[in-house]
Amino acid sequence: MKCRGDILRIDLSTQSVSRDPITPELFRRFLGGEGLNSWLLWEHLLKVGPRIDPLSADNVLIAGIGPLGGTGYGVGTKMKWTFKSPITNMFGDSVSGGFFPGQLRWAGYEHLVVTGKAKQPVYIWIDNDRVEIRDASHLWGKSVAEADRLIKEELGDRDIETAGIGRAGENLVTYSCLSVSRTSAAGRAGGGCVMGSKNLKAIAVRGGDGIDIYDPAAFREAIDTLLATMRSESVGGLYGWSDTDGRKKYGTLILTETCDNRGYSAVRNNQGDLLTPESREKLSHNLYTNKMALGAHACSPGCVRGCVGWYRARGNESPAASRYATVTGHKPEYSAIAAFGVMCDIPDMPAVGHFNGMCDEYSIDVIEAGAVCAFLMELWQRGVVTREDTADWFGEPVSLEWGNYEAVEKMLNSMALQNNKLGRLVKDGVYKAAHRIEEMKNVPVLKYAIYGKGGAAFICDPRFFVSSAVNYAVAARGCDHLKGAGTLDKVNRPEISQLYFGTPDGAKPFSTKLKGASSAVQENRIAVINCLGVCRSLVGDDPFLYSMELFGKALHAATGVSLTPEELWAAGERTVNLEKAINSRMGYRREDDRICERWMKEPVPEGPGKGWKAEDYLEQAKDEYYEYKGWDKKTSLQTEKKLRELGLDDVARVLKEDGAVV
Repeated sequence: MKCRGDILRIDLSTQSVSRDPITPELFRRFLGGEGLNSWLLWEHLLKVGPRIDPLSADNVLIAGIGPLGGTGYGVGTKMKWTFKSPITNMFGDSVSGGFFPGQLRWAGYEHLVVTGKAKQPVYIWIDNDRVEIRDASHLWGKSVAEADRLIKEELGDRDIETAGIGRAGENLVTYSCLSVSRTSAAGRAGGGCVMGSKNLKAIAVRGGDGIDIYDPAAFREAIDTLLATMRSESVGGLYGWSDTDGRKKYGTLILTETCDNRGYSAVRNNQGDLLTPESREKLSHNLYTNKMALGAHACSPGCVRGCVGWYRARGNESPAASRYATVTGHKPEYSAIAAFGVMCDIPDMPAVGHFNGMCDEYSIDVIEAGAVCAFLMELWQRGVVTREDTADWFGEPVSLEWGNYEAVEKMLNSMALQNNKLGRLVKDGVYKAAHRIEEMKNVPVLKYAIYGKGGAAFICDPRFFVSSAVNYAVAARGCDHLKGAGTLDKVNRPEISQLYFGTPDGAKPFSTKLKGASSAVQENRIAVINCLGVCRSLVGDDPFLYSMELFGKALHAATGVSLTPEELWAAGERTVNLEKAINSRMGYRREDDRICERWMKEPVPEGPGKGWKAEDYLEQAKDEYYEYKGWDKKTSLQTEKKLRELGLDDVARVLKEDGAVV
């Protein structure tokens, strides 16, 4: 056993396998997880070029777990999946939990790099030091759960963990996700589509070697300190838990209430911002907990909170529940509730659970899928899409009125199976679907599509949470609610603003002051969390409780490597800059940092943020964001000076050759 894993490289075109160590220099620069993943993507694109077709054999699929992941540290194990995105055509990554990441680490690998394309469907079998590329013809066409079951039967071990795709990934739906350990999705940016383009059905892993902790006694002390810190929390940050047990009991389901209280529920494709009291109750954490929940568990090894779980629909929870009576499913996250319950106006928890399960089995991003459904429903509301259109698209007339759960089910089937015109129309997400309908109908409909940078969809209103609007516009992977999450103004934590900026003003809600800076700073912090391989939902928001000093002590105890808080922070900032550099080489500039027309030009119609619209402040807030990053405000390009300050001289040289640095 050893405290650090290796980089496993698999070329599906040549059927070759190799293994490289993670050098001390790479570790100190990027730690692991998101940081080292992004470096591996950077290196790969230096070989094949930045403007490759994301669905070609030239693309790469990278999985990475950070140095605290799989160690039992106490805040879970998260894996980054990195690639060029087929839905945005720029840098792409997504995060998953599941028990697959821990098994990969225990097999001796921290990063997996898959290149090339197999001639026929295959799956990868990693059994500690033994790595095989095996035929998957019998798995092609199977759901995620069925493929998982068949692989375990074939290999004779039910404790094997898998990461794979369903029909949407096989059919190259560009917002197909990676389904990890069956139900933990790496949802954003289309990693499942990249996997399908390589004829790769799944990756299976069994790890038995474990991890050799550098200083077990010190690591135990670090865990004890972490647990004491968790017990000291009195407020649940962004999520609004009133006690620490709320994380385990409710998870992100409590966001139905939190988001609605704050007025950014994107009702009916974000035409409204507030649920009715009746709808809110039907989508509440209370209904789920009291009527459906079977129990809670951790999504990944080493988590002491365990905010996911299983449910059974009993058939009497709602009008639709009888359709799903006795069905057992995986607890939906708020993203599924927002996508289907709020955006599509289906205030029905069993129905949302069913749609969430369909997305798991098909490997579809619930956020993009819900945005597509809601967009089409609004076009039906406005008379742009008619009964004749749906008869042509589905092969039968389908009413797309708000709340029609049967229509949503048909749309999800069409997306994944690609068996009719509707599926092909929406195969590339809401942004491109809007353009296709405009060409088809000669009617301007892009103004009704909900999306951020790169055309990637989202399902919460950012218009009066300025730092969120900034992040939706500038984030490297496109419309992003996690990496630069606007928690300062959402939770009104003036002491955090004081720490970062020397003034409490950055935490004031309904204010534009320091919101671009807030997004910039939070992005650096979240990158550190993602590089370490732990759960940002548990430790991402509070720099006082979950400090760089706390992580530094745990990192030293686990690996023997000492990094100061400043060095940890620099690794996060370096990672953010590397991802920016990847996009700059692809040709992206300031004018690409934008969000949809509804968010820009339509004022919030109701609730606490009534009257706010992003065109009143976004360009100024972007200026502030670029300034705090040390980038050029006119172009958004990085400066040589900033890159050299971060020790990215090699990146600066490449960008200079490409004319992508100032």
